[in-house]
Amino acid sequence: MIPNTRVLIWIIVILIATNLSTIGSFYYHQPKEVKVAENQPDDQQAVPGEQRTRFFRDQLNLNDEQLDQFRDINRTFNRKARMIEMNLARLRQELINELGTQNPDTARLDRMAGEIGNNHSELKHLTVDFYLSMKRICTGEQQAKLHLIFQSMLNKDNQINLPKPGFSGGRRHGR
Repeated sequence: MIPNTRVLIWIIVILIATNLSTIGSFYYHQPKEVKVAENQPDDQQAVPGEQRTRFFRDQLNLNDEQLDQFRDINRTFNRKARMIEMNLARLRQELINELGTQNPDTARLDRMAGEIGNNHSELKHLTVDFYLSMKRICTGEQQAKLHLIFQSMLNKDNQINLPKPGFSGGRRHGR
């Protein structure tokens, strides 16, 4: 019986050491994984409103009147898009919560999925309105540049992101 106790103690010690090293490894690598995700090579980065204003001003060479109009267009777009995105986040959370219940209500899940789809559609229409409003305040040359910028900036999540430094309106430098 005593040899079995020693074996059990060694197994417990090994299990504790394994668990501690796993937990330690998790905490050690977690911040590094976040930094890696932030530093991944990508053509785009999310940018706050003022930097977006500066970007469009510089890329499209907007005059003062156009810049004032852009600020109004951008402010309206951001306010409405933020509301839709917050609603989407809430709906996604509710969907996940319902899926996690013992007996998910499929009718409720269908309604939530439909609502999510409607919100995505609304966000697409809002993006179209933003683009068309921008196009109306631009000259012909600026409109062509605006189109190139939008092609490079619109990602799958409907977020308008700004290209990283080196954006030339079409292809990235060095490619």
